[in-house]
Amino acid sequence: MKEKNSKQQLLALIFSEGGLLSRSLKNYEERVGQKEMSLRILDAYQEDSIALIEAGTGTGKSLAYLVPAVYWALKHQEKTVITTHTIALQEQLLLKDIPFLLKTMDVDLKACLVKGMGNYLCLRKLRELQDQPLLFSMEETKEVQAIEQWSEKTNEGSRSDIPFPVSPATWEKVAAEGEACNHVHCPHYKECFFFKARKEAADSQILIVNHHLLLADIEKRRRNPGQESILPLYNRLVIDEAHNLEDIALESFAQRFERIAFLRQLAKLHSDSHPERSRLMLLRQELSVLSAIPPTLLQKLEIDIPAQKRVCQTQLEEAFAELSHFFETHLADKPFFKEKESKKRITDGVSENPFWKETIVKSLLNLAEEIQRLSQMLNGILTDLEEFKGASFYEKLSIHLLEIQAIAQRLEQCSAFLEQFTQDEPKEKRVRWFESNGSNVILVDAALDISAFLTEHLFSQQRTSVLCSATIATAKSFSFLKKRLGLVDYEEKLMEEIYESPFNYQERALFVVPTDLPAPSSPNYLAECIKAMQEAIEISKGSVFLLFTSYDMLQNCYRSLSSGTLPQRYPFLKQGDLPRHLLLEQFKKKEGSVLFATDSFWEGVDVPGEALRCVVIAKLPFSVPSDPLYEAYSQSLEKEGLDPFSDYSVPQAVIKFKQGFGRLMRKHDDRGCVICLDHRIVKKNYGKQFLDSLPPCKTCFASKAEAFAQMRQFYEKTRKK
Repeated sequence: MKEKNSKQQLLALIFSEGGLLSRSLKNYEERVGQKEMSLRILDAYQEDSIALIEAGTGTGKSLAYLVPAVYWALKHQEKTVITTHTIALQEQLLLKDIPFLLKTMDVDLKACLVKGMGNYLCLRKLRELQDQPLLFSMEETKEVQAIEQWSEKTNEGSRSDIPFPVSPATWEKVAAEGEACNHVHCPHYKECFFFKARKEAADSQILIVNHHLLLADIEKRRRNPGQESILPLYNRLVIDEAHNLEDIALESFAQRFERIAFLRQLAKLHSDSHPERSRLMLLRQELSVLSAIPPTLLQKLEIDIPAQKRVCQTQLEEAFAELSHFFETHLADKPFFKEKESKKRITDGVSENPFWKETIVKSLLNLAEEIQRLSQMLNGILTDLEEFKGASFYEKLSIHLLEIQAIAQRLEQCSAFLEQFTQDEPKEKRVRWFESNGSNVILVDAALDISAFLTEHLFSQQRTSVLCSATIATAKSFSFLKKRLGLVDYEEKLMEEIYESPFNYQERALFVVPTDLPAPSSPNYLAECIKAMQEAIEISKGSVFLLFTSYDMLQNCYRSLSSGTLPQRYPFLKQGDLPRHLLLEQFKKKEGSVLFATDSFWEGVDVPGEALRCVVIAKLPFSVPSDPLYEAYSQSLEKEGLDPFSDYSVPQAVIKFKQGFGRLMRKHDDRGCVICLDHRIVKKNYGKQFLDSLPPCKTCFASKAEAFAQMRQFYEKTRKK
């Protein structure tokens, strides 16, 4: 590509009528917002700035940031990392947008999708399973055999590349993992899928990752400065779907202790029910080549460590039983602990309770001590076996030692977490909670505010950061996002732009709020919602998303609406019955389908055309007040003299609402209605923030009868002749 003298000429060459894109796309229409967005991002590259950009649906934001990334890679040989929240967008970038742009611009550079280590098959583990078939159960045998056959054909070696289902338990046995990796000393290093992928990333100019991996890379660099990390060095960053970054960061940096995960580690080490599958037994078998195993070593392998493993397991069950008993009985009369809630926050009131202090803390510390003792015993085994390093059988021995070392490290982390979790000293900007989910019990210690962390370890390390999304502004302002992500100290470096959607919402969309429905707090609300949903489905003739804020409400509405004749005319689909992508495929294929969905379908879902012509939003998507993170952060804001509802809850809900609203229009000729069954959006003062954040479209805020009458007129008027 011939280099131009200015940014404007470069972008005109690509985006304008008669430009490169118009020659490659039929019915190409120049989008002013797309070209301006690309220009603004190129400015951010050249000026080492941070760009905050909201680009309405249809702006074409992916090409708008890819053009500067490609240009900069060609001119300055600098990498750009592009991070997204959803797999769908990653696949779109890698398989569609980037190849199209490179072909259109007639340039050559490398782009790749970077995945975490656990996504790749470990050939060493697979060979071990082949040599030690007793490591897996009869149920897992077929899966392992299928993986063996697939491993001989696959180039990528990634779990997402497997064309058949694999259970999590089986994949865990064959997945690559850092703690159990021998790197260059592994006999399979040269053919290792993960290290091939790492080399590809090093050779690529554009790296596509997800938010989790980006944050894992930051944390690894922080903990191990100067050492090799997950991603190659980079200082140009594009964060797409940036509205998700804070939640992912809070989740990623939270520390956890999970009952099931811990028991799984113990079972790997030694299993009373299947001792032949345990690591200690396999190690014992490898040592059988010795004419005489040292008695002290034999004692540790066959008696001491299995006994200590049982002690840990018993102490775990006792501690967690006491925790459950504590929340079910000692705090059952507290209004802030509801029986159905699975999360119980460890408040000051909880930690001051005598039973907590005298029983729970003591029990958890005993567990930490026993886990630490087990870890020390495993490290002792590793030390004992170092004397055999020169022996001919040590290579086979080292496989088991790697696994034992990995288990010991995880046990040390578990012990350290429990000690930290029981400390009741004031923890500024942190929250602890107990979570029960069926047979699993989880202890969590999480940060409330990751803004300072992101400032120090992410944004300050980048020369350019671009944060974009269709929904990161609230009421045309980026103030909420800037505060939450730690960008308030970068005002001199910030560029802020909002590009409205080019779609004709004014003619193609109708936003409806029936104002005479009961309030969400009313006992009649659910019944009236169900009636309104039924009527909306009939008016739009199906092709409806019903979006809920809770799974309980989804289930209640599904049961009620399924009992009539409606599903016979409009196929019903419910989140949870099938994987997300299969639900979407069925929804698109079956004319007039109705999808009942919660959180994950509010965003990242693309259903263009007549397959989706109505979106019903049951409630405004406010955070659950009893959620530990929300509750603790609200109290923190109150201490600062701020209002948690207006300063946190409302802006957060506005962004979520915009995402749900955005499901409707995905192409310029799409049409349809968005219905909100929560009249607080027009009757409460804060509702104006929701309304001001939506694209300009026709609205009807009236009685249900009037609102639905206007819906009928709208569908008739916009129906294709």
